Amino acid sequence: MRRLVMTMLSLAVAPAAFAAAASAAWTPADARWPEPLRAPAGAPNVLVVLWDDVGFGQFGCYGSPLATPTVDRLAAGGLRYTNFHVNAVCSPTRAALLTGRNAHAVGVGHIGEYANGARNNLGGIRPDAGTVADYLRAGGYTTAAFGKWHLAPMAELNAAGDVTHWPTGRGFDHFYGFMGGDMSQFAPEIYSGRERVLPRATRPGGEEPYFMDADLCDRLIAFMAQHRASAPERPFFAYLSLGAGHAPHHAPEALLAKWRGRFDDGWDAYRERTLARQIELGIVPRGTRLPPANPGVKPWAALTPRERRVFARYYECFAACMEAADRELGRVVAWLEKTGALRDTLILVLSDNGASPEGGPEGIWNEMRLFTANKLGEFAGGADRVDLLGGPFTYPTYPIGWTQAGNTPLRHTKGTTHEGGIRVPLIVHWPARITEAGGLRPQFHHAVDVLPTVLEAAGVSAPAELSGRRQVPIAGLSFAYTWPREGAAAPTRRKAQYFEIHGHRAIWADGWKAVTWHPSGRPYAEDTWELYHVDADLNESRDLAREQPERLAALISAWDREAAAHDVLPLDDRRAGPRDMIRPAWNGDRLRATYVPPVAGLHKFTALERRDRSMTITARIERPGDGVILAHGGRFAGYVLYVREGRPVFHYNYAGERRTTVDAPVRLPEGACTVSAELNLTASGGADVVLRIDGRAVARGQVPEVMTGNISHETLDIGRDLYTPVSEDYAPPFAFGGVITDVTVETKARK
Repeated sequence: MRRLVMTMLSLAVAPAAFAAAASAAWTPADARWPEPLRAPAGAPNVLVVLWDDVGFGQFGCYGSPLATPTVDRLAAGGLRYTNFHVNAVCSPTRAALLTGRNAHAVGVGHIGEYANGARNNLGGIRPDAGTVADYLRAGGYTTAAFGKWHLAPMAELNAAGDVTHWPTGRGFDHFYGFMGGDMSQFAPEIYSGRERVLPRATRPGGEEPYFMDADLCDRLIAFMAQHRASAPERPFFAYLSLGAGHAPHHAPEALLAKWRGRFDDGWDAYRERTLARQIELGIVPRGTRLPPANPGVKPWAALTPRERRVFARYYECFAACMEAADRELGRVVAWLEKTGALRDTLILVLSDNGASPEGGPEGIWNEMRLFTANKLGEFAGGADRVDLLGGPFTYPTYPIGWTQAGNTPLRHTKGTTHEGGIRVPLIVHWPARITEAGGLRPQFHHAVDVLPTVLEAAGVSAPAELSGRRQVPIAGLSFAYTWPREGAAAPTRRKAQYFEIHGHRAIWADGWKAVTWHPSGRPYAEDTWELYHVDADLNESRDLAREQPERLAALISAWDREAAAHDVLPLDDRRAGPRDMIRPAWNGDRLRATYVPPVAGLHKFTALERRDRSMTITARIERPGDGVILAHGGRFAGYVLYVREGRPVFHYNYAGERRTTVDAPVRLPEGACTVSAELNLTASGGADVVLRIDGRAVARGQVPEVMTGNISHETLDIGRDLYTPVSEDYAPPFAFGGVITDVTVETKARK
């Protein structure tokens, strides 16, 4: 009854209410659209192109005999910097470049795999340090990142992880690339945003074989085209971080063939030619001489003919890899030119550190050997695979003689704080603003200076507070003051810059440098400091420590002050030998994991810890079929349990060199069953393997040596093998043809 009364009353007042509503009808005057973000007038597009492990003498425009015509063209139309510095390894440089702060101060004192939980070594950029993408997006730019990231903690590289440190959590609207330190050019683990992109055999259209750096540039061009079609008045910021020239030094077959025989005269001749060309170009002063060889580098003339053949082939692969990436970058530049956008695009081209020594004295056909086996070996297999180097069946990196040549005329390498680790090329091209074509700039600058330079060019500021967080102060200083023609003679505005990696330390101040090479494990107080007047001695050939002890002492004190100001302490000198990644505590305690399909693409630090542990893999099969049950790793290291012609097989791939196959002689039953593979470590360093069907042993074998390091950069997959195959007995993904209920992995710590 009460409901009926209320309904009648509502009907009685409806006409009046309707009249009131009618008088409040929407009109165009009521529109209150949010004011769109607008970039400052005249703000340029910005393209930062970051190469990986490219030394001071590895671009053509810096004296190299390598073919980098696109980079050389940008240099010819812009400026080359001859005194530009970065951090000695990749992630710290990337953090400094993107934030304008020193790497330790933002939590990236080393690569993510070496993160140790200290305030300065967290594996990713701290949230109180905004990136150039954050600031430009807030200033009206569209932002996108393509290629290598390597700035996310290992704990985030899984489907359940936080998104804070992924590119789309650090100011980028779009991301297409890979999250780790390096990647196969032929079968990379690629993400679009946070979604995994399944491997492809060919590029779109199916005409050319897939190649990652080509794919990255395809995606960048597509982004620019879409952006131009959607918002041509709005500038973009694109960060292109190429796979080249980090290992693996992959290249298309035609380019590999092109470079055959081009380095047969060796690394000593390469150094001499490069230095002569650098002097001719004005990259280094006349009178510059080559310093003595780095430790462990033999004269080319002292090598055997067999060694020369193999070692030359390694550098042919690198040359082809560099040319391949430069060619793809050329398509990006051509698109900008074709659309008329090149004039108004600020392009910066640089490397993240000097040339890499990771190939050791003899090169490595499979760089994963460093991480899986923690050791090298004679030729590390390269002599047996010389005709495969650079292709999809290898993961190569060159010997340290080529590292030294690539850093001509500097001493030491990536991973040290001598000039060979930290002085790299920088090219700046912006026709609308930089009118001096082919100019040289000698001022000292550092990766932290990139952000303030870009912001000045864009007319955008970096606020002291971002998303409610007080920001770490910016340490960088814009080098736009060097862009006018008279900028060549402008005095350097930076006063000091510290360096640290693996306990190696250095500081530059007013043209002088103090540096120390630190052996791992030695007390820091016992380190010997060197002193160089690098303004007059760029390759650190004359140590003045004994002649000027007061100056050296003042510089060491300055390093201590900078270290305190930028969170450099505590120091952590753990590194190569053994080359094992620091194990995250959050993944070391579990001894058992059950995977219910579909599961694929688990990161190496999300998969159950198996180093130094015996292991049992048990799969419950609802309906048998051929295919992969569990695969961990790939062609260059890993293990797999699969079914072939109805019979279970376990394959153990030790760094691509020693392979063990345990093949059951009996087929799986028709109905539900269990299949297991036991890997029991032995005192000899190997393991006994037992294959079981429904608990009954059906095959046994022995792995002569187990991997004590990380498996590889590839993933753990259930019911398929996503990228390269662990065993060459099948082609990926070799998806399981039956039905898997679940797969349980149990481990037991070594006693």
